[in-house]
Amino acid sequence: MSFTKQTIQTQILHHPHRDQYGFLKSSQWISEDAFNGFENYYAPIMKRRSLKWRQLLAENDDQWPARSSKIKRYIRKGIPPELRGQAWLHYSGAKAKMDANKGVYYDIVQQAEALGSQNENLDIIERDLHRTFPENNRFRPESHCQNNSSSSPEDKMNIPIIKSLRRVLLAFSIYTPSIGYCQSLNYIAGMLLLFMDEEETFWTFVTLINDILPPNTYDVTMEGANVDQNVLMILISERFPHLWNRMSEGKSFWECEEQEGTGMPTCSLVTSHWFLTLFINILPIESVLRVWDCLFYDGQKVLFRVALGIFKLNENEIMAVHDPLEVFQVIQNMPKRMVDCHKLIDGTYLQYASATRVSDEEIRDRRELFKKRRDERRRNIPVQKGGKLLKRGTMRGAIIHRAKEARYFVERAKTVRK
Repeated sequence: MSFTKQTIQTQILHHPHRDQYGFLKSSQWISEDAFNGFENYYAPIMKRRSLKWRQLLAENDDQWPARSSKIKRYIRKGIPPELRGQAWLHYSGAKAKMDANKGVYYDIVQQAEALGSQNENLDIIERDLHRTFPENNRFRPESHCQNNSSSSPEDKMNIPIIKSLRRVLLAFSIYTPSIGYCQSLNYIAGMLLLFMDEEETFWTFVTLINDILPPNTYDVTMEGANVDQNVLMILISERFPHLWNRMSEGKSFWECEEQEGTGMPTCSLVTSHWFLTLFINILPIESVLRVWDCLFYDGQKVLFRVALGIFKLNENEIMAVHDPLEVFQVIQNMPKRMVDCHKLIDGTYLQYASATRVSDEEIRDRRELFKKRRDERRRNIPVQKGGKLLKRGTMRGAIIHRAKEARYFVERAKTVRK
């Protein structure tokens, strides 16, 4: 097994103001000094983890070991960056899928190129390409230069990783026509390209969207995303009732649920974004990657566990405010400061494991419960004067309606003191 490619890809144009993946260290939420302080603490930890992983692989003739409690423990403690892409590829099941479909990706790319502008997803994909990680070195024109102010959009479109991203997204739109393309998929595929080659990225992307995540998350209805937010809200109301009361202004979950489309706390729009982006641009990058280590091994329940962990680790900050606008602002901003990925994962899986632990069966049962109640309510909707059933429209319409309310809260929250 060779890891040369992954090693090269993670040693990206080292710069004192950038991390090893090419992202800026500082942000509105984290100072460069704070990041460097964490990096100095975390680097020796990951060096020890890298040695343990190397030893583990050597003991298995440089093959990925079968799933076991030991491997799960290793995964949760973090995969070394140089091994990360191949570990994701293997444990997600994408490697087996790729091996069973040799050459298929390149055939689909040729189909996409032949289809050209007839692909209805082409325009939106092209628009999103230049928006993908604009501050990352590998996604910037002339990334070895200090000053890129003179670069044009055309320059960016000629960057190798952007070309790869275009091919992956266009191929996916043909391979999975029920989805085609949805905004935020560019970030997910772009992140994979930092750790894998193009074909590996495609099959890992396919496995993630079609197999690991629930159906209808990224299609035109977005029903899967909506249902899972209700599941998350149920879990919060049951496990953290004090936080739920603060978020919902004292209403029970079922009182909120009765008001379909608009009843859930506005903060659920924030957490919906967490799930749709798989925490990209929500958590600091190393924290995102540690979540993904677990996601590709343990599946979609990881998103619920990590979300619950974020709430638990920030409960004092949430409980310290009372105004709904302040509550919204705290929940929106709290993950962005969580640079200590070790604290996040340890808090989720060790310190507060009893509060965050959730099984696939529990998630499935709650999905079915919500769908059943929703369908019963829709069957009982009264008839309007015109004789037509009163419908809320598509699931996307309900989400857009709530998003308008959320934008109002976002704008209002900007005026609230931190």
